[in-house]
Amino acid sequence: MKNFVRSLRDAKKYWPSLLFASLCSIAVAALWGANIGAFYPILEVTIRGKSVDTWFQEQLDSQQTHIVELETKQSEINAKLEATVDAKSLNSLQQELRDTQTELNFTISRFEAYTKAYPWVQKLVPLDPFKTIVMIVVVLMVSTIVKHVFTIISEALVGRVALDLARDIRQQLFNRAIHLDRAEFSKHGASTFQSQITHTTDLVCTGMLATFGAAIREPLKLLSCLIGAAWICPRLLLMSLFVAPLLGGFLYMITRKIRSNTRRVLSRVSDYHAVMVESLGNVQTIQAYQMEHHEEDRFAKSTLIARKYGLRCIVLASLSKPVIEFLGVGMLGTTIIGGAYLVLNQQTTLLGITICAEPLSVSALLVFFGMLIGASDPLRRLSAVYSQVYTGIVASESIYKMIDQPSAIRDPETPKALPKRHQLLTLKNVDFGYRADHVILHDVSLQIPFGKTVAIVGHNGSGKSTLINLLCRFYDPLAGSISMDGVEFREATVSDIRSKIALVNQQTELFNDSVSYNIRYGNQDASTDEVRQAAEEAHAAEFIETALSAKYDTVVGVNGQKLSGGQRQRIALARALLRDPEILILDEATSQIDMRSEQLIRQSLAEHRGKRTMIIITHREKLLELADVIYEVQDGRLVEVSEAELQSRSDRKVA
Repeated sequence: MKNFVRSLRDAKKYWPSLLFASLCSIAVAALWGANIGAFYPILEVTIRGKSVDTWFQEQLDSQQTHIVELETKQSEINAKLEATVDAKSLNSLQQELRDTQTELNFTISRFEAYTKAYPWVQKLVPLDPFKTIVMIVVVLMVSTIVKHVFTIISEALVGRVALDLARDIRQQLFNRAIHLDRAEFSKHGASTFQSQITHTTDLVCTGMLATFGAAIREPLKLLSCLIGAAWICPRLLLMSLFVAPLLGGFLYMITRKIRSNTRRVLSRVSDYHAVMVESLGNVQTIQAYQMEHHEEDRFAKSTLIARKYGLRCIVLASLSKPVIEFLGVGMLGTTIIGGAYLVLNQQTTLLGITICAEPLSVSALLVFFGMLIGASDPLRRLSAVYSQVYTGIVASESIYKMIDQPSAIRDPETPKALPKRHQLLTLKNVDFGYRADHVILHDVSLQIPFGKTVAIVGHNGSGKSTLINLLCRFYDPLAGSISMDGVEFREATVSDIRSKIALVNQQTELFNDSVSYNIRYGNQDASTDEVRQAAEEAHAAEFIETALSAKYDTVVGVNGQKLSGGQRQRIALARALLRDPEILILDEATSQIDMRSEQLIRQSLAEHRGKRTMIIITHREKLLELADVIYEVQDGRLVEVSEAELQSRSDRKVA
């Protein structure tokens, strides 16, 4: 609940819209009750054939007479109290005096209201009964139109606020996802963040829309009808509400069940979203191995479980509707029985309890019925509002849990600045594992002077890429340290470290935009000439200017699918070179490309030897020739080896 309240607090910046929407809701509620109350003078004029002016005069006279009677009764009770000694009689008289005082205060307030309204009635309402009815009906129609105008304005304002808040939440989730350390991100997975940003945020938006809209407007409409009913006969209204506590408790039990099942639904939605993203991302493998039916079954099973809990939520939400509607019917039924008895028998008491000071008229009772019927409509609407609000509450708990997830990789409170051009990159006694109980790298120590080219080899899974993850500070070592010129990575800001590094991965990641956009991703401020120069250095300009129809403006497709593997790698290298990094890291960057592309990339790297530190993870012999020193990862440890030794091993394997 506190997280949903937190999302509502975030709406403070939109307070003008919410304030105006609330004023519109108040106006809607007032007009809702007033439209029903407008039938009272129509009924009085129709049934009795009196003008509104005459009726008002009679009401003033009647109320004034009743005030005198109550004051006289009050005086008589006070006199009896002074003469009474018996404790039982004394308590009875004191209770009667309190009841009389309450009734007197209510009658005086009603008389004052009639007195204030009467001059306006004389000025605005015709004396002729028929013309009075026509005027009231016209006013009723106009007020209905005005009420709907206010409703539209209120819903539009609330809708805009809810969508803006949902946009803010999506932005916070997205920001958290792209800033979260890789370990925590892997725990959730991209599919979970996608589900939260789309489906779960929509549920929060719906909950906020209901909270700021119907959850304010409908109770106000209900209140206006109850005030109108209380104006006619407050005790009859209290009698009609006797079923409310019982049904309220039952409704509370239902909403708790809705919350519990909504949590399960959100969990299952994340599950089938993960299956969907995984399957669609590997569709080529699925088709190649003819596993379409298997994936269909996986997706069907995951959605079936989500359907199961979703159906429970629907059933529980549908239960709230009859409960709330039964409250309205119970109120109305009680009133019909009690009110009919009072009117038909011209009584003022029920079961010995005083309900009203004077017998109710047929018109008053019909309008009282109308007020309760008017109250039942917002009650019915609130049943849907409750389920939406509780769904929003559960969704916000899930969302803010992810938003508040701290990143393990963060800046120190007082960071140290790294040198503008470092001289020495040092790894000292580094231990690391993705789990504390499974260490991959053991006591790794390494010194790389600026401008040196280091090659790292080793079998798959030995920890080569893990070492790169540490150098880019995607993770922190479990033990030991990584530093530049004596400044330990944990003491510097993440942005300072990564600004000195450019990474080219085995799986090239490109954006569905132009070639120029993808190269400029390495330096957003680069000029067109600088982009072209980087492409030339990466030997990418050749195919960009000859093979691509729009040249640098060619859109490469999702993850560069319109390009070959070699072309993607050369664009990725151009992106890295445009960054002008102090440290260039290539992680198996040529393992999946053709020999010509590898030759061009090798030529480009050769041109940059000595100008920057290069760390190359590769098995390609031609790239190893670029290295000043070669290290092999053996059993989690870094061992220096010669190129001749590697060649000897390769020859023995071939033999």
